[in-house]
Amino acid sequence: MNPSDLYKPDGVALTTCLVGAPGSGKSFFVKNTIQDFMKNKDDKMHVLYVCPKHEMEFGEKSITSLDKLEKHMKKHRIHVIYPDPEMVEDHVDAIIATVFDIREVNPDFKCCLVVDDAQVFLSSRRGASPQFKRLALVGRSRNIRFVAISHGFVFSKELEGSTSFIIHFRTLMSPLHVKDAMNRYGYNPEPFIEPLNETPYAHVIFDVTSGKSSLMRPIEV
Repeated sequence: MNPSDLYKPDGVALTTCLVGAPGSGKSFFVKNTIQDFMKNKDDKMHVLYVCPKHEMEFGEKSITSLDKLEKHMKKHRIHVIYPDPEMVEDHVDAIIATVFDIREVNPDFKCCLVVDDAQVFLSSRRGASPQFKRLALVGRSRNIRFVAISHGFVFSKELEGSTSFIIHFRTLMSPLHVKDAMNRYGYNPEPFIEPLNETPYAHVIFDVTSGKSSLMRPIEV
């Protein structure tokens, strides 16, 4: 499959979960595949990238206030939002609510919502917020695709059922991590641990629906 399809709000797939240790290639993969995805000339298609670390950029000015989003959307189709570190969880919930509000008044609006450091918001130790639940339950029908970038396979159980694809980069694996991946998604990462460690930025695309895994070479620039 074309990796850029992982962002497409097609009304069928919802969550793409990118899993990998820091420095494993997640950000490199996301930046290059989003840029490829946005070669689509549909001006109703937008990507909102939520970056709690305030690091990602695509050449356009990043947004620190949602009040600036509407103005930004008139000029750009990729929007990097830096949430307030002091109120990061509330700010991310507000971002999700804003995406749905835009969709309500503009039925042609199509969006991929990318949330970096998703483990901060979607820990398995607590329930997902109402906004993340809303994203999982009705995002697909609103042409809103969700991409979660995380350090591990442990994810909010309330959102696991909406996961369509896992992109697995090099991770710090333990028997517990392997068990989690198998029990939660039916994905066995063990055969890929050595190849992923040997080849920087290599990754596995696992289709949760079909149960098929494909080891992919690093993206060439």
